Amino acid sequence: MGLSNELNSFLEEYKEYETNILEPTANEINTCLRKMEQPEFWSHYMTSKGIATPSPIRQTMLRIKNPDKVVEKIFRKPEFFPDNLSFKSLKNMHDTIGVRIIVYFTSQLSLIDKELRNSSFFEIDNETPPEAFFEPEKLARLGLSHIENKHKDSGYSSIHYMVRLKDSKIPFNERPVFEIQVRTLAQELWSELEHVLSYKPETRPHFSAKRRFQILSREISVVDEHFNLLYEELIHNQKNNAYDVSDILTFENTPKVLSEVGIQCALTDLNPILKTLFSREITTIEEFFKIATPLRLVTIRNNYVSLTGHAPTSIEMVSTLSILKDVTSKDAEIERIKSHIHYLGTVED
Repeated sequence: MGLSNELNSFLEEYKEYETNILEPTANEINTCLRKMEQPEFWSHYMTSKGIATPSPIRQTMLRIKNPDKVVEKIFRKPEFFPDNLSFKSLKNMHDTIGVRIIVYFTSQLSLIDKELRNSSFFEIDNETPPEAFFEPEKLARLGLSHIENKHKDSGYSSIHYMVRLKDSKIPFNERPVFEIQVRTLAQELWSELEHVLSYKPETRPHFSAKRRFQILSREISVVDEHFNLLYEELIHNQKNNAYDVSDILTFENTPKVLSEVGIQCALTDLNPILKTLFSREITTIEEFFKIATPLRLVTIRNNYVSLTGHAPTSIEMVSTLSILKDVTSKDAEIERIKSHIHYLGTVED
């Protein structure tokens, strides 16, 4: 068989594999990722009352490898794919599906690692242990010394896991192993810009450019560390915060204040929550407690469930509470709650 015929036959086989295996698997993975993106998914990792839910995930991405890239990889790495353009090569290619999880801060890498190792969604492939492209001392600081340390001269930083779905419509022996890359937002910035400026399969960056990428990687790592210190300081202050009702609402005391009335918020909810309250001139803890009465909280929850089919998020709850500041009658309160729910566009059709 000529190379062109062999290639066409392989591409048809890959298209069938993509349709029957990769695309259904990708849909199932995306369902898992959407759940992991929700703040409540991480609530069981809270260490004490009054701390915002970690909600570590900034973004998730998934891609199915382009057929041209599959062929190029097989030809570029014949030592890994001795069967050339074959179905066996497809089965041995563990990045036909690629997932990326972006977290905000370096200490959240440990949280993702713990979740992946105990996940009800994913099973780490025993034959391909996780790899971390980090300095060994940084891995030790993060409590990730159990991950095999790797190094790239470019300065690339990320943690790679090879996993498969635990539960899938695809039979177990046909489920593809796929790659999950986990990195911080700062590391993602470096990776994306390095990819644009340097990553060309047919070329290599010259020495001065390579050196600058390494320097930028170290600089971004320092920035990452500083942001992580600020994050850890915020969590420490939330945990140890003692407030007075006359205090102004802040990032440090708001999680504890909300928890007093049964509202659990995520770290990423704090900015919109405080903006909403301050825009309604609800700036102190005392002013918040005045609007957040037990009866109002129950009324808001019941109306959300009745009209939308789900309980309000912390942002929805606070937003709805804030519009009730000057309401005095029960009928007006209920009417305003319903109008606000419709305004937010969360009512089910």
